Amino acid sequence: MTNAALFNSSIANRQSSILATAFHAFDNQHLTTLGLILISCVLLFYVAASCTSAARKWLGGILGAILLSYAACLYVQKGLTHALSLEYSLPLDLCDLVLIACVVSLFRPNRFTTEIAYFWGLGGVVQATVTPDLATAFPSWGFVQFFWGHGATLLAIVFLASDLDFKPRKNSILRMMVALNIYALAVGGINAVAGWNYGYLCRKPSMPSLLDWLGPWPWYLLSLELIAFLTFLILDLFRRLLVWLRGAIRPGPKP
Repeated sequence: MTNAALFNSSIANRQSSILATAFHAFDNQHLTTLGLILISCVLLFYVAASCTSAARKWLGGILGAILLSYAACLYVQKGLTHALSLEYSLPLDLCDLVLIACVVSLFRPNRFTTEIAYFWGLGGVVQATVTPDLATAFPSWGFVQFFWGHGATLLAIVFLASDLDFKPRKNSILRMMVALNIYALAVGGINAVAGWNYGYLCRKPSMPSLLDWLGPWPWYLLSLELIAFLTFLILDLFRRLLVWLRGAIRPGPKP
């Protein structure tokens, strides 16, 4: 990128920051964004559950490209602004791992990464989307980037859940709880050694979130264990409902 382009980009970012107001959860702008994401998810589920295998492969590739372009844009921006750092740029947050699981499942479908995307994604990304750790509202780049990544991740999860092969498996909840605790121990250990805070395992977000209601550190981590287990139970029941719903939307082949 030329110096002129960098200068113009800097001016645009400043103008965006000036035009943007402080972000307030559940104001009209936030609720409108959540509504658009919800409507998009419902429409995508219907379309993906009804289309052919070839069309599903094409649609999955588009969703995968959107997620990869988000990740590429994020790291390019950090590189151009000299914001790349081990403390904030490693893909160690739960949402990052869900995004990776979504991309893998979209291009190389397998049941384990699809379960990670579904259980961790709906359990974590939905919470992050409802209570975003954001300072500025639209049209700030932070707002656009946040809902681009989280919204596309939710669309990818809905797409994966619409597949006829997405069926309940034995011990799914136990498997997801074990995987979640392995993540917490591994990333928490890295945080403790390096002084980082990936996954908010060492301190709460600066903006209001669900964690504010769960007690101080480290007790909110124990509260999250119970919430995760109950959430996974609900999601497992919901998945069983999806099996029935997919059958109603996408009837089997006619004789």
